[in-house]
Amino acid sequence: MAAELLVSLAFGSGLYLVYEGLTNPRTAASQRDLLRPLREFLARAGLYDVTPREFLVFSLVAGLACGLVAQAALQWTFVSPLAGLLGGCLPFAYYSQRQHRRRAEQQAALADAVAQLRDGIRTGLSVQEALMGLARTGPEPLRPRFQALVRELRLTDFETAVSQMRDRMADPLMDVVGSTLVLNEQLGGRNVSQVLDRLATATRGQLRVEQEIRAYQAQNITATNVIAGIPIGLIIGLRLLNPSYLEAFSSGAGVLVLLGSIVSIVVGYSAMRRFTRLPGEPRVLQ
Repeated sequence: MAAELLVSLAFGSGLYLVYEGLTNPRTAASQRDLLRPLREFLARAGLYDVTPREFLVFSLVAGLACGLVAQAALQWTFVSPLAGLLGGCLPFAYYSQRQHRRRAEQQAALADAVAQLRDGIRTGLSVQEALMGLARTGPEPLRPRFQALVRELRLTDFETAVSQMRDRMADPLMDVVGSTLVLNEQLGGRNVSQVLDRLATATRGQLRVEQEIRAYQAQNITATNVIAGIPIGLIIGLRLLNPSYLEAFSSGAGVLVLLGSIVSIVVGYSAMRRFTRLPGEPRVLQ
């Protein structure tokens, strides 16, 4: 009975959200503001050609597929919606880990690019000529980004082209570098190479510290995954081997106990991962 009630509530909530979306459409500006964090997340994860709408649809499909597979395998109506919810979160979890890996790689490449840009300016090249050099011989992970920047410089002004590159990369270091280059382009000056030198040095030092911390964190992350996976694996294994062992969880009180256990696992796992995660660096000068 409790399982049917939960399914009915989930279905009713879905109908309400559809009704709200149809009767209270948001303006285009508010939709862009709501989707901006997701666009930045996709950019940091390397999904430059994926729109927020496409990612949300993919997550929904993944959730439905996991829910159907769980229902077919376990024949447990209460667990199937939870499996669907977990499946819908899997794309975000996967690309969140990918984002953290790419961030370290991208910032290391950016530090090298900033140093190469500094050296080019010190040899007498203009900023735009130094950027063209990065498009040809810059760090491999960022070479396509600088090639796109050079193409845009032929079609639009310097500030607009750099701003578009900042938005695509969604990286705090690129925000500072791009703003420095734009300010130098607008006001002129002879100290841009010194600023770039300090940025490259500070970023490399920060990356060295983060690499050492990640090495110490690897063991804790592995232990976290094992601790969270053991009870879920046991429940699934018992359900597949002998469903009668878990008949107690089919009643109303049993469903509440099982739901509370799952919630405690999720909360504990999230807390442990949060404690072992490096603090994210917010974007600046947006």
